[in-house]
Amino acid sequence: MTIESSRAEISRFRSAAVAGTLTFDPDAARRCADLYEEQAEHLAQLRQALENASETEGFGGFVSAQQLQAGFAHKARDAAELLDRYIEAAYRMKEAFLLSAGLYDEADAAAAAALRAVDTRVRG
Repeated sequence: MTIESSRAEISRFRSAAVAGTLTFDPDAARRCADLYEEQAEHLAQLRQALENASETEGFGGFVSAQQLQAGFAHKARDAAELLDRYIEAAYRMKEAFLLSAGLYDEADAAAAAALRAVDTRVRG
């Protein structure tokens, strides 16, 4: 499953929650939402580690060493961008579960966190 197909599934889940065709008990929805929050936080930690890895030094002054360093930094940035998409998806799942229980204020906070993940990617 690709991130694009996952995003489509999340969108359908969210739409069903908003329409009221999919409902969860508030406690169950919060427990599920908490799992996605934990996932997003773990992914954010991984992203931070990638950012730190992309700022490598010690490759030396040769042109080939600088090219190698640039290549590693590029791969780290690509991986960080992918992690941003997964972070956004985790927050969107959290939002959908909360919406399915009618917990709109909490769902708004999750949607805002998802937008911050997108904003990080856009500004990056």
